[in-house]
Amino acid sequence: MNQAGLLSSATRRRVPPLTGSLPPHCQRDLNTLRGFVRDVLTRATPAEAVSPTAFRHVLVTGATGFLGRFLMRDLLTRESRLTVHCIVRADTPEHGFERLKANMEHAEVWDDAFAPRIRVYAGDIAEPRFGLSDSRFGVLCEEIDAVYHLAATLSLSSSYRAIRRVNSFSIRNVLDLCLHTRYKHLFYASTMGIFPEYFCSFAREYRESRIDDQIQPDLPSMKRTFPLGLLGYPWSKVVAEQAILFANVVGLPAAIFRLSQTSMASTGYTQPANITQRLFSAVVDAGMIPRGFTLQSNNDPVDTLSRICTEISFNPERRFTIYNCCNPTPSYTTVRVEELGLDYPEVSYQAFKRACQARGDASPLARYWALLDHVAPYWLRGNDSATSLPVSDRAIREDCPVKIEWPGPLTRYVRYNRWIREHRDEWPHPVPRRRLKLEHLLRQARRYADDHGLCFDSTYPEWMLDGLRRLVEAITSPEAGMLDTRIGHVSFDFCRMLRNNAELAAERRRYPEIDRQKVAQPVFIVGINRTGTTYLHRLMTRDSRFWVLRAFEYVEPVIPGGDYAGIAGTPADPRRPLAADVFEASGIIDSFAGVHQIDIDEPEEDIPILRLSFKAGVFGARYHIPQYESWLEESRSREAYRHHRRVMQHYNYQRTQSHPGVQGQWLFKMPTHLRELEALFDTYPDALFIQTHREPVQFMGSWCSLVEQIRAKIAEPRPSEVLGAEQLRGMSRLLHRAVDFRNAHPELEHRWIDVSYYDLVQDPLAVVGRIYDHFGWSLESAAVTAMDAWLAEQAERRRSEKRHRYDIADYGLTREMVDAAFARYRAFVSERGLRESGL
Repeated sequence: MNQAGLLSSATRRRVPPLTGSLPPHCQRDLNTLRGFVRDVLTRATPAEAVSPTAFRHVLVTGATGFLGRFLMRDLLTRESRLTVHCIVRADTPEHGFERLKANMEHAEVWDDAFAPRIRVYAGDIAEPRFGLSDSRFGVLCEEIDAVYHLAATLSLSSSYRAIRRVNSFSIRNVLDLCLHTRYKHLFYASTMGIFPEYFCSFAREYRESRIDDQIQPDLPSMKRTFPLGLLGYPWSKVVAEQAILFANVVGLPAAIFRLSQTSMASTGYTQPANITQRLFSAVVDAGMIPRGFTLQSNNDPVDTLSRICTEISFNPERRFTIYNCCNPTPSYTTVRVEELGLDYPEVSYQAFKRACQARGDASPLARYWALLDHVAPYWLRGNDSATSLPVSDRAIREDCPVKIEWPGPLTRYVRYNRWIREHRDEWPHPVPRRRLKLEHLLRQARRYADDHGLCFDSTYPEWMLDGLRRLVEAITSPEAGMLDTRIGHVSFDFCRMLRNNAELAAERRRYPEIDRQKVAQPVFIVGINRTGTTYLHRLMTRDSRFWVLRAFEYVEPVIPGGDYAGIAGTPADPRRPLAADVFEASGIIDSFAGVHQIDIDEPEEDIPILRLSFKAGVFGARYHIPQYESWLEESRSREAYRHHRRVMQHYNYQRTQSHPGVQGQWLFKMPTHLRELEALFDTYPDALFIQTHREPVQFMGSWCSLVEQIRAKIAEPRPSEVLGAEQLRGMSRLLHRAVDFRNAHPELEHRWIDVSYYDLVQDPLAVVGRIYDHFGWSLESAAVTAMDAWLAEQAERRRSEKRHRYDIADYGLTREMVDAAFARYRAFVSERGLRESGL
């Protein structure tokens, strides 16, 4: 390492020179900046820079800006001994400090403890020496260890001439500081938008392009894509970058952060002036969608970008000079606004433009049409929208010492909407109202079928559409009490299920052998909720004899391209980040906290398979939909279970691709299978069953509490005693239907084994041993070892986990009421001698 604490130039990654010629105006400005660097270094050689580990005083330009307020937070939080100096446009330092504090408070990142370590100077970055006195500038030259240069005019629709003073020539004043007395580390906020391929979302002629690490933009492409009189912003950044790279070659320690598009933070805090925000708001304002419009997924959270820059800047072993700061896999699939409950007609771009222009200055896109006319062919392209970006993120992965976590697009969108609702009085654009309409969902379903070249009627049979129709009617009825704020979630959820059905149909057509897949002797754990079913399911999963479906596989059944042999189940499986995003956006993890651990890599109930049918009782726990449940009681769910088997043929095919020559035994668990045992046996005539049992008075309180937590996020609250009575009727009916089935089919009893919840928690491995003995399975030592290890992990987790508290009295129930409601079930359990086991 050199005296600055950085790796030597021999071990640092080389940046190739810019090839080709800049436009004349840009070249003249760059020549001026290079000449300035030569002049400064000719007069005096600066002392070596300090190591990043010794940073004590840093200067930030653009601290009041969108990125700056988060960088201020990160710098002050990361190093308690750090003092941050800021150049702020203001009449006085006091006024500048108040501006900075107000902007950080607005972004919800201010802490009063920051104040003593912030020094604000009223100045202008475009003025010589920032408009400061010679003495003040001289003190900064002595004190400052590093400069974070963020300030810029962020105008995409301005000429180069209009913004060169701030964006290009302010770098002269920054270099003046960095090259005097001693070298200062310079960290510059540039943009990925200097690359035409990124700016154009890798569309059309840029479909085959790729942005590697440490590369320079292609100047001929820039000239074709960025007219100097319209799109001067990328050119201003290129000029500044080249000046910094020149100074870097002659000794200045520097890093250039090419930031991705950003208009919001991971908290939902957002910047209404951003062009993508304006475009979406114009859609809402006009009440129509330009053909090809999708929600742009490559909009990375500003706080994640800020943390990357902060952490890399403090890394003394950083090896790169240029960093592509973006998420190369921002989305698993294209998200259309229609899928989020925005039922607007799709029109041509010209019709959309006319409607917006008719709004005059009230349109969010007023004065942006020259830019949009130029980029619309790239930005409005529907299903061709990029879900992954051919951009190398190697530099940030290798030089950022902390794990980089990118919130998913759905999570960002949900938080964005929540932030706007909570700050409605300060949001300048129209706020959309979402709706759940059958015709809207059917239009999306037809689009999914058409996208795959499928017949609509065979992809979505009439029985399925009937279930969807009745489900929509029930959810939108006043009785359901749905919150307006959750309609978009429901719409997206239903669209996702419709899309999954289309993708499954397309996969079956692509691989006809799926029709021949056999799901032999599957095992179903069918105890009622809160009786240890999850515990037993995940325990038995430790035995490799069983095949189970993990949470991420349920969320998205099909891998595009079908590479199940190569990536299915691995960290590279693209379904994993999507599942994490869906769970986070839905709030389900918080709803189940302390009740049911959700982990994308753990097995889950096969509820999602039945939900694909739109004709199953599983919807009744999430929504209060008595009219749908009454219809289902009459029509039953045989079609849903046939669909379950068809979907399982896909999963069996997928698993045989990743495990050639092996056929596992499928292990499922879902309490509501007890409602439809006739249909289940018809579908899987050789199935085996494990039923867990617990005193109803002990599981009813827990179950009511869980349902209440789930519904609290999506519907108006109902009186607790009404919820208690509803669930008591439903759960007792479910268990009594199972009792009736078992009593009516004694010839099937050898296929069943009953397990006491109390035995299970007291000695789980003994219960597992009894189950294996009953079905004639061999319990191998490797499986026992794996089960033991999992039990130890669970014991440790439960010690630190906040426990779920509940009481049947909270729901208007008494022990006598519960015992009476479950009388036939309790008699059934007693006849089997399970009460002697502690039940």
